[in-house]
Amino acid sequence: MSDKQYQRILDLVEPLVHSLGLTLWGIEMPSAPKGGTLRIYVDTAQGVTIGQCRTLSKHLSLVFDVDDPFPGGSYTLEVSSPGLERPFFEPGQLDGYQGRKIALTLKAPVNNRKKWQGKLVRVSGDNITLQAEDQEMVVSWNQIIRVHLIHEEPVPSRKQKK
Repeated sequence: MSDKQYQRILDLVEPLVHSLGLTLWGIEMPSAPKGGTLRIYVDTAQGVTIGQCRTLSKHLSLVFDVDDPFPGGSYTLEVSSPGLERPFFEPGQLDGYQGRKIALTLKAPVNNRKKWQGKLVRVSGDNITLQAEDQEMVVSWNQIIRVHLIHEEPVPSRKQKK
């Protein structure tokens, strides 16, 4: 998808998201030029409800009926919370997730691999430091195709018998 098309969709989506008291987490554009699934991720400090997603979806559908984001194509609109394994759309979104496990898909291989998992050590500007397989690696944001959080269930504490 072109930057111009992304910006057009962003300009339509952002005001509606904010008018409903939500925060735009990110937009995932369809991979096909003439359509596919357009995902809009929204959040709030308290999390987002299904009702809030449904309301936003209805409003966006009306707007997109008037100003079709994919003229001549078809698409499916999906409005969602980023969830427990949230995707990240910009480096600043990773702040606060240091020490958590993330998965990266890179544009070009590093040590013959494009897919990496590890603990997020730090974010510095556009650089992400990942602890993976007993090594720290620094990856520039522009090297990343996709990055998301990996949800790990907390280990239940064991109560000691007295």
